[in-house]
Amino acid sequence: MALSKPLRRTLFIAGFGLLAGLAGFGLGRLLQHGATSVATVTDFKLQDLAGRPHSLADWQGKLVLLNFWATWCPPCRAEIPLFLDVQRRYAGRGLQIVGISVDHPEAVARFWQEMGIDYPLLIADENTFELMVAYGNRSNGLPYSVLIGPDGAIVATKLGPYHRAELEALIEPHLPGSTPAGG
Repeated sequence: MALSKPLRRTLFIAGFGLLAGLAGFGLGRLLQHGATSVATVTDFKLQDLAGRPHSLADWQGKLVLLNFWATWCPPCRAEIPLFLDVQRRYAGRGLQIVGISVDHPEAVARFWQEMGIDYPLLIADENTFELMVAYGNRSNGLPYSVLIGPDGAIVATKLGPYHRAELEALIEPHLPGSTPAGG
């Protein structure tokens, strides 16, 4: 029994829609799970643009926002002005933004100078993607941020760029000396 052309088209569209919906649901679950399942803080040693090594211990006692990014990533570039402003506004209260760039040092240096970035920029090495996974980014997507409290506990992770209100609402209660909501 042959199916009519309109019925074949309807079945094709319905099947394609079902597959697209399942793929979207699966991707959404992967990204959601990958961006929030972090057990513990993972230390690292990475070099800055001058070749000096840094580890997470360099900022012990501060509220640290680790931001994994790249110069070739448009959403990463778009959130840098926000980070510059937030770093300037909250540095005196204990915030330290640290950029970890998965990019060529020359490109990072040009962008650092062009943007006037005044927070530490570290250069990824061969272990950085494993570091991102350890921090919950199973998709290796960028930008990816990890907020680490002054006590060393992970406060939040985010895949994708921050918006000002969202970032400030997240930072405020976790600054050293701040009283957490409800506490």
